[in-house]
Amino acid sequence: MGISLSGLSSGINWQDILDKLQTVMEKKVNLIQDQKKTLNDRLTAWKDLGSKLSELKNSIGDLQDPWDYNKLTAKVTSSDPSVSPSSLFSVNVGNTASMGVHNIKVLQMADYKKVFSESFGSPDQVAGKTGSIVINGSSVELDGKSLNQIKSDINALNAGVSASILKVAENDYRLIITSKTTGAQGFTFNSSNSDMTFTEQAGKNAIISIDGLQIERPTNTISDVIKGVTFQLNKADSSTTVTLSVERDLSSIKDKVKKFVNAYNSVLDEIGKHITSNTTPGAKTGALGSDFTLQTVKSNIQNVYLKGELFNLGVRINDKNRLEFDESTFDQALQSNFEGTTSKLRAFATNMYTQLDRLMDPIDGTLTLKENSLENTIRTLDKRIDSEKSRIDRQIEMMRKQFETMESALSDMQTQSNWLSAQLSSLGGR
Repeated sequence: MGISLSGLSSGINWQDILDKLQTVMEKKVNLIQDQKKTLNDRLTAWKDLGSKLSELKNSIGDLQDPWDYNKLTAKVTSSDPSVSPSSLFSVNVGNTASMGVHNIKVLQMADYKKVFSESFGSPDQVAGKTGSIVINGSSVELDGKSLNQIKSDINALNAGVSASILKVAENDYRLIITSKTTGAQGFTFNSSNSDMTFTEQAGKNAIISIDGLQIERPTNTISDVIKGVTFQLNKADSSTTVTLSVERDLSSIKDKVKKFVNAYNSVLDEIGKHITSNTTPGAKTGALGSDFTLQTVKSNIQNVYLKGELFNLGVRINDKNRLEFDESTFDQALQSNFEGTTSKLRAFATNMYTQLDRLMDPIDGTLTLKENSLENTIRTLDKRIDSEKSRIDRQIEMMRKQFETMESALSDMQTQSNWLSAQLSSLGGR
């Protein structure tokens, strides 16, 4: 702001005058800043509403896709209450599965083929064996090698097996060769050209019974028996029958409807925060006041709901003007007329999605145009504020220089007056 003007010559506090003048001039800036704050509050309100509308749009998207209504789920019950179905196997149902009921028993788990060597006192000392062994057609020489060396040579073959050393007891080490895949086929093994002895443990196929038919597969993951259904076997138990029911996943549909109801109510709550309350005495007006556009947004989404007639499906308006979901009514609608119920939901979702698209289109959507208009006006106000501040600074600086010039002239006059007084006094003394 420059040098402080003390007014030593005039006795006037010029700085105080300038400060008060600046305060008066800045009232216009303050008014513009108040306007900007109001517009920023409105912009924030529209953006917050846009966020809630996006959540509603996402929930509606989940109700549009026909595939979402055809998801299936698996329900399992055990013939023995003390045996959990999941302890025997887990099951996953895909989109290509068909509804049906099957009785399943796990008769045998798939297992790995293993080959155990004779006992050796150390894994690191030379085993003292000669000749070679052949695994899946690949040969490993034994002469002059320890168990660890033989193990490493087998693993280096990459022949579909893995070798390891098992310590059974002190000075009792065994070489174990294990197939990398389960199943009865296992791997080919020949030790006839060596003097090392081995014991074989055969691999096993998984065996399950489905509706009385016995099925064998080389792994415990079975996905080619019932189309779209994958079993992961966990334990064999030939005395327990598990009943598998493949049926529509009605709970996932209900979850999507609940998600929509919550999102719809959140939008109305958000609108309520920003709209004028005409019914509550003394209620504070929201940031958007009685904005007609906001009223239109509210009316449009409510009209889509009313035209959708979802109240017949248990989605009704309560006494607080919010949606509530009656699951029992919805369940009855699905069970009595699944196709008609889901068709109504999809039609409603399509109409609501179209409406939300109009509101939120990134180019000419209602909310987009509102936000763009506010942002443009705020930028214009920023320019006005900067311009007004510059004008005030220039005017105050000009007045400061004028006061400084006036104070300097008064100082010069005071000096001259003092000089003349001194001269007159000296003349009078003569």
